[in-house]
Amino acid sequence: MKKIIIAIIIILILCMIITGALLFMLKNSDVPVEENGEGDVGEDINLNEITVEPVTDNISFFSVQNCIQGYLNTINLKNSSYYDNEDKQIVTNNEIAEGICNLLSKEYIDENSITTSNVFNYIDKVEENLIFIPLKMNYTFLKNMTKYAIYGFCMDWDNNYVKDLYFIVNVDESNKTYSITPLNTEQYKSINDIKLDRKEFTIENKDNINDFILQPITDQYLCQQYFLLQKRLMLSRPEISYSYLDEEYKNKRFGSLENYNKYISENKAHILKMSIKGYEVERIGDTSQYMCKDQYGNYYIFNVEKVLDYKVLLDVYTIEQEKAIKAYNGYNNRKKIAYNVNKWVQMVNNKDYQGTYNLLNTTFRDNTWSTLEQFENFIKQNYPSYYEVEYGQYEENGESSVQTIILKDIEGKEENKTVTLIIKLKDEMNFEMSIAI
Repeated sequence: MKKIIIAIIIILILCMIITGALLFMLKNSDVPVEENGEGDVGEDINLNEITVEPVTDNISFFSVQNCIQGYLNTINLKNSSYYDNEDKQIVTNNEIAEGICNLLSKEYIDENSITTSNVFNYIDKVEENLIFIPLKMNYTFLKNMTKYAIYGFCMDWDNNYVKDLYFIVNVDESNKTYSITPLNTEQYKSINDIKLDRKEFTIENKDNINDFILQPITDQYLCQQYFLLQKRLMLSRPEISYSYLDEEYKNKRFGSLENYNKYISENKAHILKMSIKGYEVERIGDTSQYMCKDQYGNYYIFNVEKVLDYKVLLDVYTIEQEKAIKAYNGYNNRKKIAYNVNKWVQMVNNKDYQGTYNLLNTTFRDNTWSTLEQFENFIKQNYPSYYEVEYGQYEENGESSVQTIILKDIEGKEENKTVTLIIKLKDEMNFEMSIAI
């Protein structure tokens, strides 16, 4: 036991000697030691910086869109809710002004000293129903608040473009209320010019008028929204709807904005009335594909990455879909003929004169219509409406097949048309045809 105690004492003495030597060496070292040094703390963080990103989730995007649409409805002095059935105003101008102030941000009100007496001097004068079309939306998320910067335009119910609009929408995450800051359009050239700051504030609940209500999202809702957006853009801002077209499809189907505008002009009566009658949804990796069908049997495909990051195809025949190719390869000749007849009818319904002209047998085409213009006049004169097809007699004649069809006017304006088509199948999904005249 005595030996163990002696050993411990020796070890302690050695530790003290070593520690003292280390301290002496450090004191006399040539390497400077910073007083109160805290080591490597990494990169400096600027707490005043703010991260602004595009909105990518559907719930936020469509919820904010609804806020702005509600604002446009509120500032509309001819809003039907302000009048009775006899067109007599049942809400005073002061009550309308109060409703508008309840939606404006406190910051905007304070900055302009807005009251119910002068609020109409600081907002757009609106005396008609307007539809808001969002084109860009950014956001920044703070501790208790989310701020959105929005760029879009409004159109009237006659599908006329009215003006561009810029807004900031503030959402108080603690009580789920919102306020709106309308921005002067002339001061902005793009959404990136809108500066979102880090200033947070509480938004008072104004009798639930400014509740931030989350939009329920379903596949059906998204199909309807993309379909409706495409329709409205084609009618009011065709150049923007053109930019949303799939690049390969755009070049193959139209080739130029001029041809696209002609397509819209030729189909305007249909576009005005078109509504979604069916849809199908497929997930392909990070892409959601929404295939919509209207009452005329026309198809619209939306390949969506994130909200407004999407591409459109206005038919299913210009670029064949993988599912259709796979199915077609398993068909017998008669079913392939029926598939191609249906494709031809879709082209006729779409007023796709170039597409139907290209399908014709070259000898038949050149002998019957030497120019596209002549063929276009033939289609306009003989097939001016929208048709569904009923298949009649079928027979195979050497390398070609003869298919008789009955075209029924979907709108019931014309009598049924009996048409005989001579079709020759070629490699892959290609074919050529003639029309018995």
